[in-house]
Amino acid sequence: MFFQRLYQLFVQFRDFIIFILLVIISLSLISIGDISAISGFRAFVVGTIGWINDKVMFIPNISALRNENQTLRELNLELSNEVTANYIAQKENENLRKLMELPKKILKPIEFADVVGYQKIGNKNYLIINKGYADSLDFGMTVRTDAGLLGTIAMVSRRYSIVETIFNPDVKISAKVPAQNILGIVVWDGEHSLLLQNIPRTVKVNLWEEVVTSNFSSRFPADVPIGKIRSISVEPGTLFHRIEIEPYVMFNQVGQVAIIKELPDSAKINLIKRFFKVSE
Repeated sequence: MFFQRLYQLFVQFRDFIIFILLVIISLSLISIGDISAISGFRAFVVGTIGWINDKVMFIPNISALRNENQTLRELNLELSNEVTANYIAQKENENLRKLMELPKKILKPIEFADVVGYQKIGNKNYLIINKGYADSLDFGMTVRTDAGLLGTIAMVSRRYSIVETIFNPDVKISAKVPAQNILGIVVWDGEHSLLLQNIPRTVKVNLWEEVVTSNFSSRFPADVPIGKIRSISVEPGTLFHRIEIEPYVMFNQVGQVAIIKELPDSAKINLIKRFFKVSE
């Protein structure tokens, strides 16, 4: 440490130190008074100084290197942030392009919105989006992405809305497996999986078949994709399959959504409620 400090002082004041040495040597030579000796020594000194400067320039300056490393680290961080921002922008652009294709597929009025917040209450998961009744959104409207079903609007303010996602044990979705014409109910188990329930073990079910909403649903439009069957097992103590669904959409991986600006059929819902004597 001492030698490093000494070296730094020498590098910092080397011109001044060399100047002092030269002055001392010059005064010594003047006292000698021999012109030929002075000329020879002058040539020697010039060559020596050139050699010293050349070598000193190749010796690393620790302080300068430390500053340079800090600058390079800052530059690397800036470049890394820029790459990340570009990647995120690219993914958002791809998602928006896919969302923009939805109106051509479902032929219903749609409002696009950004997800601005997530909320978890117990084992219930909600989203906050940046559109509200000022954009003609209303309670009960279906929320989805280009990939599939996400949930419904549960509360609306002027500029924002809360989305109740399908990852909520209280949400029950009338669903079907179109390839096999199997009907069931999709629910969230409150932990890790969406389950397709009420499928008897006598019914053959195939892995990786698509599950969509059925036209028996009073809450969601028909034929909205939900996911694919990823596992089939026996439900202990019952006569039904335990069928797990791999959802097309995960609520915590969504940045943009599409809201189908169509309310559930109130006449149908009221008829069902009257028949079963169910009140809100």
